[in-house]
Amino acid sequence: MWWSEPEAEIPVLTRGPADLLVPILEGLGLSPSSGLWTDAAHTLGVARSPAGLFVGWLDVGWLTADEPFTEMRDITHLVERPSPEPLAHELGIALAEAARSRVEHLRGCDRCDERFVPGQMFGAACCHSCAVRDGDACG
Repeated sequence: MWWSEPEAEIPVLTRGPADLLVPILEGLGLSPSSGLWTDAAHTLGVARSPAGLFVGWLDVGWLTADEPFTEMRDITHLVERPSPEPLAHELGIALAEAARSRVEHLRGCDRCDERFVPGQMFGAACCHSCAVRDGDACG
């Protein structure tokens, strides 16, 4: 539990018996998923830490060809505020900026005409799904 840790290690807005940040995150349409708070489409994420909140858009990284992982890009750091209202406002702005940045980074697949985050692309103009489906290097 957060409150059983030393005071310096307690994340943003969790001092005391209630976690004041949860209703803010939920109010912005986020829910916990694999250590992050993400939107329903898993396109935006918020990471909590003793240093504050880290907000960004979610990309795909690859440990191996068969092992994807979630990677946060274009991160904004938000520090703790004395009351939840200013932080909620700043968090809303940071999420909107992350959403715009994500759209700017989307790449098009020439085969399926869909747009993807960079980590879902197999090559410059071919998505991972098309490359796997067609069994080639999308060359």
